[in-house]
Amino acid sequence: MTSEDGRFGKRRDAKERARTFAAHRKETLFASTFAGVLGLAAPVLAQDVAPGTRLEAITVTASKDNPRGPDNGIVAKRSLSASKTDTSLLETPQAISVVTRDQMDEQGANTVSEALRYTPGVLTESNGYDIRYDWLYIRGFNTYGTMWLDGLVLPGDPNNYATPAVNPYALERIDVIKGPASVLYGRAVPGGLVNQVSKRPQPERHNEVGIQTSSFGGIEGMFDFTGPVSEGSDWTYRLTGLGKNMGSQIDREQERQLMLAPSLTWAPTDQTQLTLYGYYQKDRPKDFNPRFYPAIGTLIDNSFGQIPRELYLGDPNASIFERNFYTLGYEFSHEFNDTWSVRQNLRYGRASQNMFLALVNPAFAYRPDGHTLNRASAVSDDWLTSFNVDTQLEARFDTGALDHTALFGIDVLRADSSTNFGNGTVGVPPLDYLDPVYGTAPIPVPAIQRSGLQKQRQVGFYAQDQIRYDNWVGTVGLRYDLSDIDTQNRLAPDRSTVSNDDREVTWRAGLSYLFDNGIAPYVSYSTAFLPALGASRSGMPFEAQRAEQYEIGVKFEPPGGWGMITVSLFDLTLENGLTPDPASSLYSVQTGKQRVRGLELEGKYEISPEFDVLASYAYSDSEVVQSTNAAARGREMLRSPEHQGSAWINYRPSAIEGLSLSAGVRMTSSYQTDATYRDDLRIPSRALVDIGAAYDFDALHKSFEGTKFRVNVTNLFDEEYVSHCLNITGGSCNYGAGRAVTASLNYAW
Repeated sequence: MTSEDGRFGKRRDAKERARTFAAHRKETLFASTFAGVLGLAAPVLAQDVAPGTRLEAITVTASKDNPRGPDNGIVAKRSLSASKTDTSLLETPQAISVVTRDQMDEQGANTVSEALRYTPGVLTESNGYDIRYDWLYIRGFNTYGTMWLDGLVLPGDPNNYATPAVNPYALERIDVIKGPASVLYGRAVPGGLVNQVSKRPQPERHNEVGIQTSSFGGIEGMFDFTGPVSEGSDWTYRLTGLGKNMGSQIDREQERQLMLAPSLTWAPTDQTQLTLYGYYQKDRPKDFNPRFYPAIGTLIDNSFGQIPRELYLGDPNASIFERNFYTLGYEFSHEFNDTWSVRQNLRYGRASQNMFLALVNPAFAYRPDGHTLNRASAVSDDWLTSFNVDTQLEARFDTGALDHTALFGIDVLRADSSTNFGNGTVGVPPLDYLDPVYGTAPIPVPAIQRSGLQKQRQVGFYAQDQIRYDNWVGTVGLRYDLSDIDTQNRLAPDRSTVSNDDREVTWRAGLSYLFDNGIAPYVSYSTAFLPALGASRSGMPFEAQRAEQYEIGVKFEPPGGWGMITVSLFDLTLENGLTPDPASSLYSVQTGKQRVRGLELEGKYEISPEFDVLASYAYSDSEVVQSTNAAARGREMLRSPEHQGSAWINYRPSAIEGLSLSAGVRMTSSYQTDATYRDDLRIPSRALVDIGAAYDFDALHKSFEGTKFRVNVTNLFDEEYVSHCLNITGGSCNYGAGRAVTASLNYAW
């Protein structure tokens, strides 16, 4: 049995999960479980048949995993993200984590950040509980503003508040590539790349509607319809949507969102496919609360008592946060013959945001009495656009004993980012957290103090070859990028522009060996580049930051079973990092160097029809090797915990048909977020427990077929913790997510 022939006849619903695993024998690919699930008679061995008995022919076909989903269960076997070709994870010489749709549902994830809570090497919710954004660090590096959707980078900018966060209900899976990925994607954060994979039209009709509520109150409704447009049609469709008006752990705050994701696929032949798609999301939270808490009263004790985690720190006279985000695009593929195929992905995206908020003063939080908080106002009017075209030519051929999968591509990106920001303290009333009173005075809108327009143009030419010889799989890739970024200061008298022009070559090489017992050791080397915006004090534009990574590891795919285990060791170094200019804190110099060495372990295994298990561990030895900040040199990188671990189990007791029970724990050791490395601002270690339960009402009676009820409780024991603290004087901290209970009822047909 090959790695592609994983499991037979497994269905999504818990009732249908009973199965056995096929024996690992080269002489047969049949299993009685597969035939039974299909409603056929079990295969009969010749020695069990009486002479003269006539046997009906039975054709059995093993299902092939789709590299972009849908996946059945929590284990994925293939991916497009790491190689841009349909490649098994076992053959990919790099650590990759895949969160499937089933895992998201099982764990009750309502954001992408929540969906990655059990992924090793990823620090989720690094800015604490926030209903606006997905705050993620991968192997010590911040991904905010650099997220991918269906292989194309989303509109994003680390300095722009319009940066979108895709609702995970629209996703089929989330792929996390660990380490540099520039060889296929161009500019990328060296720690890793998150590629969100959208739901797409399916050939089999499926309809689903559902409602959800939570312990914070409110309601959320969703629907997902897919199938052929008409019987025998070449066209299939999918329409996914969601509307929510839900409370949050902050008093007064309401999370309000509307999402719609239509797509239409035309497949006139087995060789040709065109998918047209769109995505629209509107976020209009009510009484949004900016997450700016002071260190004293949250992380550090205050003699007047701690600031309640649920306390609303904003003001109804300045509580506007509005964001619109949409995309339009297509995906086209055509196979000319058994050797050559072509693909093209094109998408335009735009996000806009309007904000006027009151918040605790980030620099000086307290008044002399120790319990009254100074507040400030902030205003922004930002927008982002991106236009991507990725054209790929793939060839599958042999040269003697070598099998090749060659890929040639051209990737074009045009992205613009407009930022307008201002803040002030004039006219903003303070707030006594012991006796809060809101709306006491109108709050003036502050003047814009920062206005910029950034235009990015990137063209990348890349080539890759995946070479197979016997049990060996080699992967080599090379890319050349032309990256031009012009940043204009619109408030400068001359509207000055700084141009950062980079010409970068990135590459990778990897080698795997596939043992017949499912073990696959690998070794790889990869590089990355990330443009550094702006200029030095002398006016010289910064060069791109560069990174390299060495990685060795081993993957295990149990023969005849359904699981994947990965162990990886890596050494990742970033050079040309920005660090404060010793002569002026208003500027930076490019002499920074950071290094992360670590171990990551991840295992997902469907042990039996009753048990699914997920476990992960990450060890990170990070170091700021070079910096003009004396406090940082030789210390660990910020937001880089030394240890992270998690475990999750899902149990479907055979004695109670239709029931599934799950529980998990996720642990994080202490870490620093303050650039001065104060000991009293170090974030303590924490361990959080999550549980869940689901019941399929089909087990009661056939008339309830397709009806499922699910409850999830995250942070079961309601541990109160702080996610970060940037300084000791101002409002620069935030609480993490407290206990949340969500309940959903879904009906599918």
